[in-house]
Amino acid sequence: MKNKILRLVAKITTFATIMSSVMTFSPASAATPTLMKDTLDRLKVSVSASHSLSMTLPAGGIAPITTGTLTVTYTGFGTDFAGAPTVTCGAGVATASFATNVLTVTSGGTVCTGALTVTPYTGTNPASAGSKTITLAGTAGITGSCAIAIVTDDQVSVTASVDPSITFNVGAEASVTACAGTFAGNGGTVSLGTLTTGAVASSDAASVNHICTRVSTNAGSGAVVTVKSLNAALKSTAVPGDTIASGTATLVAGTSGYGLCAGSAGVDSGKDTTTPVGATPTRTAPFAGATCTAAGHDVGVLTTGAQNVWTLSAASQNAFFRLYVKAAISGTVPAHNDYTDTLTFVATGTF
Repeated sequence: MKNKILRLVAKITTFATIMSSVMTFSPASAATPTLMKDTLDRLKVSVSASHSLSMTLPAGGIAPITTGTLTVTYTGFGTDFAGAPTVTCGAGVATASFATNVLTVTSGGTVCTGALTVTPYTGTNPASAGSKTITLAGTAGITGSCAIAIVTDDQVSVTASVDPSITFNVGAEASVTACAGTFAGNGGTVSLGTLTTGAVASSDAASVNHICTRVSTNAGSGAVVTVKSLNAALKSTAVPGDTIASGTATLVAGTSGYGLCAGSAGVDSGKDTTTPVGATPTRTAPFAGATCTAAGHDVGVLTTGAQNVWTLSAASQNAFFRLYVKAAISGTVPAHNDYTDTLTFVATGTF
């Protein structure tokens, strides 16, 4: 009986010794973070990329500098990792440093816990495409890994073309209607009525039409609107030798003259107020008199050759100009009811 008791005690002692040995020499399990990722701004082989690392640290986090660090090894990447990234980790404080292709996160005076972010820093991508592994280690006992896709090319070229375009509208418009970027008319007649020595006949006076011009173009160097007069004068159809010659002048009642001018008032030119895109139109001499309104009669001479009336320095959408036709006579101008002229307008874009 005594021997059986001794043998039982010996077995218990042996079992306890074995269990003690197992508990003494079994290594502690490493902790793994969650939601780990490294976002790169480029995935192409061999290019320098900006990194933004983030993860949620396991319980315990990274203890202060005397006890814990987290290292992140970029296997296969270049050895030029560098930067001065911002490191955040909950209420803790940490810093980052680099050695070849290894990022080391070191806790400051408090424990680094919770969501860890390290951003931004740079490094050269591997020279070969494929799934590349980054591995966690360090004295903080945090382990784990994640993968980064490296590709031969990460960019897609997008191409397109835009056809050259220009639209032009020119036409007579009633004096009660403002010339604007929405003008859509073409052609028509400006009837100056019966000319007298007592007044200058003018567009927008006594219900006389004005001429509205509008241009839209994507020409990079802009556009020009020109005018060419058939007669360079108001000419009688029945007696072609009887004319009211055109000239550059300030027309006054009682002195013969005929001409065109581009409006000088603020409402006479510009761009569509609802689509104010592109260059602003600019009037050109001799049609850029100081005063060109219904009551201001600074006109430019009309010739049988093309003359610039107004221009655009670059592309523009719905640019417009109001043009005034004016005439005056002296007491010796022959009486006819068929004085006429034809004005031809052309808009040309420079692409």
